[in-house]
Amino acid sequence: MALAQLSTASSPATAATPAQPKNVAILVFTGMEVLDFAGPSEVFTVTPGFQVYTVAATLEPVLSQGFVSITPRYTLATCPPPDIVVLPGGNLGSLLTQEGVVRWVQACAARSEVLLSVCTGAGLLGKAGLLDGKQATTYHSYIDALQQATPSARILRGTRFVDNGQVVTTAGISAGIDGALHVVARLQGEAAAQQTAQAMEYDHWQPNQGLVVQTTSLPQHPVGKSGPSRKAGSRKNSQ
Repeated sequence: MALAQLSTASSPATAATPAQPKNVAILVFTGMEVLDFAGPSEVFTVTPGFQVYTVAATLEPVLSQGFVSITPRYTLATCPPPDIVVLPGGNLGSLLTQEGVVRWVQACAARSEVLLSVCTGAGLLGKAGLLDGKQATTYHSYIDALQQATPSARILRGTRFVDNGQVVTTAGISAGIDGALHVVARLQGEAAAQQTAQAMEYDHWQPNQGLVVQTTSLPQHPVGKSGPSRKAGSRKNSQ
């Protein structure tokens, strides 16, 4: 199955959209978990006001979970400057040792509004030094490894996402949808995120099911601070 271009679902008709669409770059790589990629891509394509594209080290097709072939639209060197960067997880393999990828993530941190990691994608943020001194979360079985790799960070269990302002990390796989909806809520308001969740028929969306550590000066609609809820901490919802 080849995915050369993201499909766009029907957009919520009443969502308030910014005058200038925000660029959303989704890093893709062989070994990537398909829902880590597909969940946030669905959120940002359903929601008006975002221009979504895929990016990789080269334009060669990458293979997700052994059967989904994805052809990147841009290379790291040629992609438009992203406002939002999505870092999926999965089997990171040699990705953490690719200096070009790590440098690209670091460069994005200097100019992008939001870096959103999903699942083990937080490992890339850690490798780039972007989790130092921060709270974060990741896939449940990767928490100990990420904590060891980033000793100055505090890697949390039992929360769907952790928002440090520019850096947002999510728990495993389906939690990427929650993290992306949270970013939509920050940038366009909670009503826009609710409309997108309804359009996707995603019944698990709860605005305050993550941890907001701090906010930034970015244009956004603040979401109230909340610790992990019981639902967010359940085994079913944290994987």
